[in-house]
Amino acid sequence: MVCMNLPDNIRYKPENICLVAIIPGPKEPQVHQLNHLLRPLVDELLVLWNRGVLYTIEEASIAAQSYLVRAAVIPLVCDIPALRKAAGFAGHMASNFCSFCKLRKKSINDLDRLKWGRLTWEEHLLYAAQWRDAPTESERTKIFDAHGIRWSELLRLVYWDPTQFAVVDAMHNLFLGEFRHHCREVWGIDIGYVT
Repeated sequence: MVCMNLPDNIRYKPENICLVAIIPGPKEPQVHQLNHLLRPLVDELLVLWNRGVLYTIEEASIAAQSYLVRAAVIPLVCDIPALRKAAGFAGHMASNFCSFCKLRKKSINDLDRLKWGRLTWEEHLLYAAQWRDAPTESERTKIFDAHGIRWSELLRLVYWDPTQFAVVDAMHNLFLGEFRHHCREVWGIDIGYVT
């Protein structure tokens, strides 16, 4: 984690980055496993959001000063598989593949964005809570199949809106070719088509 209040030139220096967790391998965790890993982090973030943490700096030459520190996680920046699991969305190959709209995979060729319908924070919270509170795995599967949303520990953060704050990182989106693949393969835009 990094503090976005720091100036750009020092924000990503090793001394200003907090390594929150290392997820054990050799494979990526399943969704339910990821929630267990997120729970302690969310517990700490709730303290920082609700009451804050008081830090006191004491130096011999000056009077002690206290600072109340509050914090919030706004963007969740990661690759697509991690983003989907951490935010409670279905995978990008699922029927409900988009984390921003209600377009279903069967209608993927419909390019009229006005028909897609925007997914709201309230809807996401409703479906996620239904999934969390479902009494059986079969009920959870029905809810997930219908809406493509499951519970995420990050939803305990009352300010965190996955429909606004889930971001595909620039490295995967631009540098590793996700954007190029999307333009060429998904949208069919290629320099070879120019006449």
